Amino acid sequence: MAENKLKRLTEDENQDSTAEPPNKKRKESSDLLKKFNCQYFYIDKSLLIKKFLQDESEIVCVTRPSGYGKTTNLKMLRYFFEMNYENIKENEFQNLQNKKYFENLLISKEKEDDQTYLDKYQGKYPVIYLDFSTVIIEETYEATIESFKSFIKKLFRSYKNINLKNLDKYDKEQWENFQSGIFSLYELKESISFLCLSLNEAFNKQIILLIDNYDSPILNTVNTSFYNKFFKFYKDVFLNIFKEDKYYHYLFKTFITGNLNVNEYYFNEINLINNSIIDVDVTTNNGNISEVRKLIIKTEDIREFIKKNFFEWKKNLFNVEKIKNTIDSLTSNYDEERIIEFLKDKIKSNLGYSTGYDYYKNEFIDKYYSIIYSLLSLSDECEVVTKEIFNENNNIRELLIIPKDNLETNTLNNNKNDIIYIIINYNNNVEKGCIEALDYNENLIFDKIELKNEYDKIIKFGIAFNKKICDVIYEINYGNKIKEKEMQKEIYTGEKFQYASNENCYLIDKTKMISKLINRKGINAYLITRPRRFGKSLNLSMIKDFFEKPINEKENEDKKFVFDGLEVSKDRKNMRHFHKYPVIYLNFKSNNNKEDDNSSIINFLKKEISSVFNYYKKRIDFNKLSRDQQEEWNKIEQKSDGVILQSTIKFLCTCLKEFYKRNCIILIDEYDKIFSEKLKSERNDYLHFGIVTGCLDIGLNELNSGANNFTKCSLLKDDYFKKSDKDKTKDGIKERLKKKYDGYSCFSDKGIIKNIYNPFSVIKFIETNKDKKENYELSNYWVNTGSNDKLKNLIRENDFNFEIEFLSLLCGRIIKISYDKDSGIDDNFLRKDYSYRDIWKVLFFSGYLAVADEEEYNENIKNMNNLKMKFTSNDLKVFNMNEKEIESYKNKLIETKDLEDILYFKIPNQEVLDNFNELMEELNKEKITSDYGDFKISEVLENFINGIYNKDLEMINKGLSKYLRQFSSRHLPISYKRKSTESSPPEHVYQLFLMQLFFNLNVKGLVAEQESGYGIIDIGFPNEKENEEYIIIEIKVSDKDDQNSLSKACKEAINQIDNQKYDEKFKNSFNKIIKYGMAFNRRKCLIEMKENNGDIKEYEDNEDDNKT
Repeated sequence: MAENKLKRLTEDENQDSTAEPPNKKRKESSDLLKKFNCQYFYIDKSLLIKKFLQDESEIVCVTRPSGYGKTTNLKMLRYFFEMNYENIKENEFQNLQNKKYFENLLISKEKEDDQTYLDKYQGKYPVIYLDFSTVIIEETYEATIESFKSFIKKLFRSYKNINLKNLDKYDKEQWENFQSGIFSLYELKESISFLCLSLNEAFNKQIILLIDNYDSPILNTVNTSFYNKFFKFYKDVFLNIFKEDKYYHYLFKTFITGNLNVNEYYFNEINLINNSIIDVDVTTNNGNISEVRKLIIKTEDIREFIKKNFFEWKKNLFNVEKIKNTIDSLTSNYDEERIIEFLKDKIKSNLGYSTGYDYYKNEFIDKYYSIIYSLLSLSDECEVVTKEIFNENNNIRELLIIPKDNLETNTLNNNKNDIIYIIINYNNNVEKGCIEALDYNENLIFDKIELKNEYDKIIKFGIAFNKKICDVIYEINYGNKIKEKEMQKEIYTGEKFQYASNENCYLIDKTKMISKLINRKGINAYLITRPRRFGKSLNLSMIKDFFEKPINEKENEDKKFVFDGLEVSKDRKNMRHFHKYPVIYLNFKSNNNKEDDNSSIINFLKKEISSVFNYYKKRIDFNKLSRDQQEEWNKIEQKSDGVILQSTIKFLCTCLKEFYKRNCIILIDEYDKIFSEKLKSERNDYLHFGIVTGCLDIGLNELNSGANNFTKCSLLKDDYFKKSDKDKTKDGIKERLKKKYDGYSCFSDKGIIKNIYNPFSVIKFIETNKDKKENYELSNYWVNTGSNDKLKNLIRENDFNFEIEFLSLLCGRIIKISYDKDSGIDDNFLRKDYSYRDIWKVLFFSGYLAVADEEEYNENIKNMNNLKMKFTSNDLKVFNMNEKEIESYKNKLIETKDLEDILYFKIPNQEVLDNFNELMEELNKEKITSDYGDFKISEVLENFINGIYNKDLEMINKGLSKYLRQFSSRHLPISYKRKSTESSPPEHVYQLFLMQLFFNLNVKGLVAEQESGYGIIDIGFPNEKENEEYIIIEIKVSDKDDQNSLSKACKEAINQIDNQKYDEKFKNSFNKIIKYGMAFNRRKCLIEMKENNGDIKEYEDNEDDNKT
């Protein structure tokens, strides 16, 4: 009989949940909806009360999935049976307050023994209502037991106003202990049975026990380490209720709900005490929860009707543009704004606020969960997978979306490409809730499947709600099997990052700088200066490709794989910013106007800004802008007169914020190529961050509000965007590459970073030599990418080629220059009004100089040849020092600490040095040519040194005279004077001049100021062309510049060599000593010669080469 009744009950329940007759489906007052825990309307199931009372079973168990009305039915039973515990009149227990809810329901018409069910049963029983889904499962067994204690404490306190006079003293004390939460584990196990017995004794009536979600604590501990221990405890609590009832008979009826079959799963011991358990179970088959029963369609006509109408409806619904676009946004485009817009519309129309219903938090999240699940179920392109086990009381819901293309079988274990993982969260702060959802389940384990081991890419959505408010953020997680991009043979020297990545070109992974931008604190504008061809434009292209939101599916497909396997993708939090922002990109590199006037600059800026506005008009719904905005936009795009350039970019940011709901990223490349006052802008509150790149730190020192707060990142100071650590150079060529292209450095907060290679030259070297195994070509690749004209003009117009510091650099010395690292180049630089400090800055920022640190400077001084130290010093006293004094001088330089800010500069590498040497030759040639006709300076110097080796006085005199003429009167060392009456510098100045000359000519065995005989020779070296000859040079300064005076000085010099026996030291090693006497008077000179003890050979200046 019980089974027959159970069968009818199950069928009726199914009718209620699908297609209730119109007379049974009715809207009720909001009070009833709240009371029975309904959402929109109440389906009258009050006849369940009659069936419950008539059923012969003492215990009824109903199993249903979540959301099938179990709780609503139990709430109805509770408020029907529960008595009024206060102000009880004799033999009158009826709860009139609850009676009103049932007066219009079907149960009110039912009778038993000539009494209505309302009069006979309503409000006549103590009721204990237990909802075990409210028991919170903690991280440990002990903490979970404490949580269960809190559940029992709250339960007893809900009966705080009942009269306990029928209880004895011990039971009253125990009651108070349960209300205060002070009781043992043993007492906890008996707490519910004690409550049943106490209420039975207090009112002398049997109890109706209603247990909702009995299996929730068990399911929620399945994946914990303490499952077995907790299950034993919970089983003891549960069974004790019915074991005690065997002796005290305090239960009238029991109604249990849950997901799982009670009798076959956990509590079959109940059968041992002769209680009949009725399982109303439509969701399980023989206790196997993985085997879900299918809907049985009874007739073929109904089958065809469903097939035709339902699937056609589904197809049509999927083709609705808004729905299709939202599904695409969740499965392929990842458009957060579009998802948010759809969810807000749906939740607004589906929550039913007009009923006045006050939703619980979990009801909200289940509603959103059902909306998202239903939406995705419309697509035939993907499978939606739900978790088998989850905590209903948790504020997290999870879904997996698997593209059909990735499914080989109906299982998660398919090892295919991408998967979408959606986590839905309820949080008062929706943005925080999205982050909380994304941080949930960081190990990406779904029903014991480790997603990272099965998929290359897991797109993780965090969706958070707070009533009608929602937010969406997604991130990209990469699987364990995705590989770092391998080095390719194809070399790319362009500036399009997407192309280089998609075409698998050789590319140094610099995406770590994107992480720096994402995690910046308090910085919204960067100025990045690097020499040309150092990768600035490529890096800006990379930043743009990462942050810019694609306009459509095609653009998204082209870009979505660009960063897979790169450094930035290794941190999933970085990928929350992937393809999210509007990016404004301005490139001033294309300015080829040779005119520097203001009008040409303005016209160029108008053109570039117009193109940006045109670009974004195609990316937004332009018609949604206001009329005023559209008019202003068109004026800017059409380059109309009256447009104020300073406000255009801010205006664009304002417009884009309306569409993207995010501030803009602004990227400006090569700003110094066209720096103008017109670029100076006001504060921009719509800026997410901005990056400006160029070669020079110029013109940004006096910008209006905000711009002078640029965080500057140059080789002088860069804590943000430093070099890559990868070095994959073959050892066979490494030293040659190092000498040719290495030598750059960068200062950071952790000190100086050394051994930075010129990136362009290295890439071009690889491109040129990739198919070679030997005879590698090491050309001046970087130098040859640009003209030397600007550099040459800078040096020429400031006579920098005759500065002793600059000449010292060319000789391999590291120099010290007073310098403020934090200052840029003065704006006066734009007006060609160069300062001495600015010239050094330009050379450095342009890549022609590199910085060194104190350690490298000291090492350079310590190891420098003493002769080189003499002729590269701007202290003339150094030239007369002996070897011991030079060493002491070097130690003093090392030990001296500078009080002011200084920088150590050096020539970075052979490529730059070669360029400078060629440049110096060109400048020297220009100087001589302008006064004395066209000839090559290299030929002049070559004739001079060959004349000395060949003892050809004509070649010597003509070569040196021509070379001297390039110098102006102000140049050091020629211009030096000790007194105002002196007509010419002292001898050692010319000695230094000749030493520099000989050193640059690579004269072997060169010595100066070396002791020999009775004195110290000025200069000496072996004759490269005659092995048995040694050359000694003595220098004299003549008071007059006529031929006779100069000749007299020459003879004095040669006689001094003889008289002081300067040849004494070299006679044993060389058969012949060539003695040169060289006389100078400012820019005039004369050279005479003597071989061993022969006669002095004079030179007659017949062509008047010394004429000035």
